[in-house]
Amino acid sequence: MIKVLELPHNKDLSELSHELWARKIGHQIRQSKDSQEIWLANPKDYPALLVMVEEWQRGELAYTVDSEPPSFDGIKNGLTDALRWPLTFVLLLISALITALISFDSQSHILSALSIVPFHQVPQGLSYLPLEQALKAGDIWRLLTPTFLHFGLLHLIFNGLWVWELGRMIEKRQSTIQLAVLFLISAIGANLTQYMMGDILFGGLSGVVYALLGYCWFWDRLAHPPIFYIRKPVFILLLVWLVFCLVGGSSLLGFGNVANAAHIAGLVSGSLWAFILVKFKGEGKRASKSV
Repeated sequence: MIKVLELPHNKDLSELSHELWARKIGHQIRQSKDSQEIWLANPKDYPALLVMVEEWQRGELAYTVDSEPPSFDGIKNGLTDALRWPLTFVLLLISALITALISFDSQSHILSALSIVPFHQVPQGLSYLPLEQALKAGDIWRLLTPTFLHFGLLHLIFNGLWVWELGRMIEKRQSTIQLAVLFLISAIGANLTQYMMGDILFGGLSGVVYALLGYCWFWDRLAHPPIFYIRKPVFILLLVWLVFCLVGGSSLLGFGNVANAAHIAGLVSGSLWAFILVKFKGEGKRASKSV
């Protein structure tokens, strides 16, 4: 053990200590005459400790432990809280509105306007233009809008919950601009990849979800100190689901076909973006302080 920090004796450090243990940072808190001393088992954890202390002092500590169930007051003030993470909120709002609109569009006009290419129904199936012609005609939005298409409430809820958790984490720990760039890269990449696999009717935030997951996971493994602390079981769970869908498991469960290429493209794009930012642009590196 080595003493690394002193804090005022009148501060309650139980919350900070709880989170340190949740992140497997071995430590002791010792009382002295005029202060509380934090001792670390491994001095390499010192930069991460400094980040956590700063966030704890600002009341912004990012918890890895389970939070308490929301109270009525928390639900009532949910909209106000959501505005703290504006892009995450806007992405989910747009997805919900578009999903509602296409569910009432019996002629599929809205779906055709927002899919990767315009199409119309013919007796033999679907007739559609190649993406190149659509882009030449000025339909640039088609590179992005399939991301907001969801074909059912469960599809929207599943993707929305993950975007809510991972998106606001990035907005909070980094910035709204960082999330915006990651969203654009992953959404366009996932849509183009799925289109190149021969699909024209697909949609959803799943590719973005995997991009956010890969970004957070690999950022923490490349940067120093880590800032997201995605739990390993969560990462493994989503990878298992990815493989399960690849082998046709989703169809067996009655969920229909899944845009597997978009999932993989999202995971790769998010992971690569984290690698580029940390390794080539030097982000995520904090100078170590002597202890």
